[in-house]
Amino acid sequence: MKNESSNHFKLGAFVILGLIIFIVAIYFIGVNRNLFGSNFVLRSEFKNVSGLKQGSNVRLSGINVGTVSKIDFISDSLVLVKLMIRKDVQKYIKTDAVASIATDGLVGDKVLIISPGTSSTTVVKDNDIIASYKAAEIEDVLLSIKKSADNTQIITNELVEFTNNMNNKNGLLAKIMTNKDFATRIDRTIGNLEKSSEELAQFTPVLNNKNGTVSNIFTNKSWSDDIEKSIHDLRYSSKEINDFMTQLNNKNNILHEISSNDSLAIYLETTLRNLEKSSQDLNKFTSKINNDENVMSKLINNPKLGKSVDSTIINIEKGVDELKEIEEAAKHNFLLRGYFNKKKKEARKQKK
Repeated sequence: MKNESSNHFKLGAFVILGLIIFIVAIYFIGVNRNLFGSNFVLRSEFKNVSGLKQGSNVRLSGINVGTVSKIDFISDSLVLVKLMIRKDVQKYIKTDAVASIATDGLVGDKVLIISPGTSSTTVVKDNDIIASYKAAEIEDVLLSIKKSADNTQIITNELVEFTNNMNNKNGLLAKIMTNKDFATRIDRTIGNLEKSSEELAQFTPVLNNKNGTVSNIFTNKSWSDDIEKSIHDLRYSSKEINDFMTQLNNKNNILHEISSNDSLAIYLETTLRNLEKSSQDLNKFTSKINNDENVMSKLINNPKLGKSVDSTIINIEKGVDELKEIEEAAKHNFLLRGYFNKKKKEARKQKK
C-alpha cells in the first residue's frame, strides 16, 4: 500500500509540475506574442513578403513590439499583412512610418521592421495602413556579390590582356613607357597642345568682343549677308575662271596660241618692247607739252595766246581768200593773160 501511495504521489507531483511548466510557458509565449496585453492593429501592403509568416516578430527601433497576426492575398501581385502591436507603443508610430521585411541575423527568421516617421506628428490609429518598401534581401546581396565577382573576373581578364599588350615591345603602350624618342615626341606634342591652348585662351576674348570682326561675323546679320554675297560672287568668279581656263586650253583660241606658240610669243615680246619705247617717247613728248615755257603748252593752257592764234588763223584764211581773188583778177588782166595761157599749155604738155 505504501508503495502504491508513493507512486500516486509521484505521479500527482509530476502532473502538477507539468501543468506549472505548461502555464509558465503559455504565459511567456503570451507575453512574447502580446496575447494578454492591450493591442491595436496596423496593416501594410507588400508585393512580396519574402518568407514572412504569421507569428513573426514586429520590431520598432530594434525592440519587439508585436507580431504578424495575418497574411492575406489582395491580388496576384499584392499581399496584405496585419500586425498586432502593443497599445503602449502606438504613440511612437506616426502616419508616415514605413514597414519593411528583414532577416533576423544573417540567416535567421524573417521579421517586420517599422521605421518611425519623422515629418508627420499624427499618431496612427487602429487598423491604419502604413507604407512599405522592399528592404535588401540576403538573396539580393548574394546576387549582387555574384555580379560583382563576375565583373571582377571580367576586369581581371581585361587586366591580363592589358598587361600582355603592355609587355608587347611593338605596342603603343610599351613604346610610351620604354621608348625615349617616342616619349620625347609625346612630350613635345603635349607642349604644343599647351601652347595652342594658351593661344586659344588669348583668342577667345577677341572672339567674345562684341565690337570685334569675328563676333560680327557670327552675330551681325548684315555682315553675314555680305559674306554670303562675297562667297556667291567667288563661286561665280570661279565658274568664270573655269570657263576662261577651258577657252585657254582650246587649241584654236588666241590665248592658247600665245601660251604655246614660241614665235608668236617672240612677236608679242617685240611688240611690247616697241610699245614700251613708244610710251617712253610719248612720256617725253607729254613732258615737253606740259612744260610752261613750251609753245604747245602755252597754246593749250594760255587763253590769250589761243585767242591770238585763232585770230591769226582767221586772218590768214582771209588773206588766202583775197589772194585767190587777186589771182583770178590777174588771169583776166590783158597784161598777164598771155603768161597764164602759157602756163596752161605747159601743164597740158606735161600731162600728155
